[in-house]
Amino acid sequence: MTQLSTATNGVSLRALLAEELRGIETPNVRATSCTSDWRQLRPGDVFVALAEADDDGHDHAVEATQRGAAAVICERPLPVFDVPQVVVPDTRIAYGRLCQALVGNPSQQMKVVGVTGTHGKTTVARLLSSILRVAGGTAGTLDSFGYFDGDEDRPARGNGLSAPTLARSLAEMNAAGASHAVVEVSSRELSQQILAGVSLDAVCVTNVGRRHLGWHQSVENYRQAKRRIFEYMHPDAVAILNADDPASVAMLSELNQPALTYGMKLPAEVTAEIVEQYVNEQLFILSAGDDSVGVRTAMIGDHHVYNCLAAAAMALAYGIELPEIARGLEAVDRLPGRMERVMCGQDFAVLVDAADSPDALRVCLRAARSASGGRVICVYGSHDECDLTEYPAAGRVIGAMSDVTVVTHGYPSDGSHRSCMELRTGFADVRKAQINVNRAEAIAWALDEARAGDAVVIAGMGDRAHTPTELDGELINDCEIVRQLLRGRRTPMSHQRLVA
Repeated sequence: MTQLSTATNGVSLRALLAEELRGIETPNVRATSCTSDWRQLRPGDVFVALAEADDDGHDHAVEATQRGAAAVICERPLPVFDVPQVVVPDTRIAYGRLCQALVGNPSQQMKVVGVTGTHGKTTVARLLSSILRVAGGTAGTLDSFGYFDGDEDRPARGNGLSAPTLARSLAEMNAAGASHAVVEVSSRELSQQILAGVSLDAVCVTNVGRRHLGWHQSVENYRQAKRRIFEYMHPDAVAILNADDPASVAMLSELNQPALTYGMKLPAEVTAEIVEQYVNEQLFILSAGDDSVGVRTAMIGDHHVYNCLAAAAMALAYGIELPEIARGLEAVDRLPGRMERVMCGQDFAVLVDAADSPDALRVCLRAARSASGGRVICVYGSHDECDLTEYPAAGRVIGAMSDVTVVTHGYPSDGSHRSCMELRTGFADVRKAQINVNRAEAIAWALDEARAGDAVVIAGMGDRAHTPTELDGELINDCEIVRQLLRGRRTPMSHQRLVA
């Protein structure tokens, strides 16, 4: 969604963008609505020209004016003479600020928390929201799972955040009376200045690894995109950083604002000690200063303890006591596709996880290994958005950390077998990895192979729906496939079966 309007008297572009205009004489246009898509433009909208990877909005300024644009915000003078032009250094920043201003700058009226990192963003956002609710607050959440405005839960809005989506969501949370808004932000969204116009009351960086290099071109560009989140912090905002993550620690030295660290290996303000780990729960001691509390979570793995620590550190920054923090953490007993257990009376564990990178696979397989007394059987196949250059590295991780592997795909197609072969090249012993491009068949084989005490990890897709049912063709996800198989019901299989 790229169009945003408001019922207010409008926003003065000259006043709003005074810093960006740098003394350039600009007509004092009052904006009451805006869009970055000339095809959606309605008479009276301000058109913001954004340069995208496959299209440049500056090339469509004439079409925008022909449709009735009230003004054009651009990064260079354009051959448009019928409407005012507002030339700024970065139209993405101007777009974000305008969208936020049109809905009344909601981040100035409630506390907005930004969560970013390579892994754990969504889980941390949900854990913090749970803690805030237990402590008596009303927390809205905007993450990859969906959108909760403090009153109603809805599915995720499109593919990632846009400036108008973020503005409208924050305004709805504020109108619903939310005391806090917890927003998950990816590196790509940060590089696109999605947070422009937002004032963050707290920031959490879970960890910074290597991801999305096809988009960012280099590790340093990726890390720089993550650092950008600090630019939106309120002067009194607090930063929460992982003391066990070297890249996060490096960011700590660059901050001029209050910060809290968390970790389990190196010194930190908020720490944890794992006491027990089983396939269906774990117990750890959460400590801050001289105070400690036991936390028993149904979600397992060291990585989940780190996510709990990040959420706990942010809650402590808001003055929430450890007992309430523990109750909030324990209240989150499952998250779709995040080491999600499927239990249908079987004597082995089944865990469904969204892990689609070497680092994420290492984390989930380690958790399965530590919590299980038997073999680790891995079914892996990812979605089309996965970075194929990471496949050999993913194969190395799976080959080293699982006992039995079935390589498959998220959405079988003509090229699926080739991508499966690419992943298998990472195995030290390729005979250890069977290939079956039909995901439902691969899962069925793994479940048949499992014995008492084993752990079956189905990774790469999480809660994404991908396989059509036999009755009505509705797409179902890995968890539902497992349930149908374990309950003895047939799951749809394609006619294509490739095993090597």
